[in-house]
Amino acid sequence: MTIPSIKSRLLNLLPEPVRNSSRLLTKRGRLVRKVKARKAARAASPHKYTDSPAVSLIIQSFNHRDNIETIVERLRLTTAQEVIVCEDGSVDGSEKAWRAQLTRPNDFVILSNDLHEIRTYNRAIKLAHGEFIGLLQDDDIPPTDPSWVDDVVKLFRKYPKMAILSGWNGWTFDLTDIDKSIGAPVGPAELFRDGRLDMMDPESKIPFQFVEAVGIGPMFFRRTDFQALGGFDEQLSRPGEPGIWLDYDISLRAWLSDRWVGVYQPKPFERNVGGQGTVMFGNAVRSANFTRNLERFKQNYSDHLPSVRAKVEGLNEQLVPRSSQ
Repeated sequence: MTIPSIKSRLLNLLPEPVRNSSRLLTKRGRLVRKVKARKAARAASPHKYTDSPAVSLIIQSFNHRDNIETIVERLRLTTAQEVIVCEDGSVDGSEKAWRAQLTRPNDFVILSNDLHEIRTYNRAIKLAHGEFIGLLQDDDIPPTDPSWVDDVVKLFRKYPKMAILSGWNGWTFDLTDIDKSIGAPVGPAELFRDGRLDMMDPESKIPFQFVEAVGIGPMFFRRTDFQALGGFDEQLSRPGEPGIWLDYDISLRAWLSDRWVGVYQPKPFERNVGGQGTVMFGNAVRSANFTRNLERFKQNYSDHLPSVRAKVEGLNEQLVPRSSQ
């Protein structure tokens, strides 16, 4: 007879209240040992919790599980100390995959149920402690070159009035004829040449320029400015719908509050890996949202665009052509 079976037979000879207490103690004892072992492992880890990270990176997650491991590997190459995932009700196992990858003290997973980006980003930024907040999406894979985060910090430090900075694109919109607008995944035609941003910061030599508006992602905010601006406008979409133009709206609100907006050029991200979520899962809703918000912006911003563009042009005069590098 094995030792465990002898122990079980002896336990069964005890009165029922004693038996139940003994089993509880055994279960509790295992839990105590497990927790203590986990605490010891965390104490020995080189990764310590910080209340004041310089950069927090926030990823909107919705059914791109196959990208998760690579995204986390690339984020770990950077100096960002805090990672927050908005896991918004995926059905493909993304939640489990994120939890397996995010094991450091400043890693967080926020669970929601298909609220979509405006509301999940707003909530995540309230949780974030970073001085600078970077917004990412789960269909974009960051580059292996980690300077895309360090360059953001340098530019924000250089320009204290800059509230928003994107590493994807810059826009100039003609709200009366949207087809004439300048904006594309590789950047606006008037700013980029042969895939290169034409202007740069004269000291750091980072390809950079002030622009009317920028897009996600990566899209970075000075956290205090994001809070002062009131975050993304939740009236731009209903819960569960994409917030098309959310980035354009907050960019213009930044300019109108005497804050600045810029675009810089990091090493390229891999885009739409696994498919663009808003197109795959609800293109009709996306199109309706686009049209509805365009009309809203015509009413709210058309009269202000000339003054915004004048500010942009004036600020860009302090930059230098990239060809002078």
